[in-house]
Amino acid sequence: MDPLLALEHDHVHLSRLVAELRAAFDAGTADPEEAAATLASLRDDLFEHFAREEEALFPYLMETLPDLRSAIARLEDAHDRICGAVSRLHAVAAKGSSALREQHALAEQLFRRFDADYIEHARHESEFLRSLAARLNEEQRTHVRALMRDI
Repeated sequence: MDPLLALEHDHVHLSRLVAELRAAFDAGTADPEEAAATLASLRDDLFEHFAREEEALFPYLMETLPDLRSAIARLEDAHDRICGAVSRLHAVAAKGSSALREQHALAEQLFRRFDADYIEHARHESEFLRSLAARLNEEQRTHVRALMRDI
């Protein structure tokens, strides 16, 4: 599979998990155990997705297309904010049902911050990947695919 399409496909899965959480928070019906499980899956999948970008794609692009450095730096900054928010939210949820209920206001605040950052980042990253598609030839894509496979 084309490595850029694979990263785009990740966003479909990640966005589905975020939408599940958003619906539960919006309805005020977030089941603590389900939320903790969804957050654990989301955190792990986000970390894997970001690792493939930051450990494979981005270094290659900075070497091959140095004009993208500032765009990549913005994406990496968003990764840090998103990882921080989802990690904190998961830490609250992982304490158990009573902790999530007791700290509902904190959990909701953390989720809303995470959600806003994720939505903005997903949009920017999709635009970035689409613009990148026109700049990488098949040989370069094959190289990126190999780099990402090792992560």
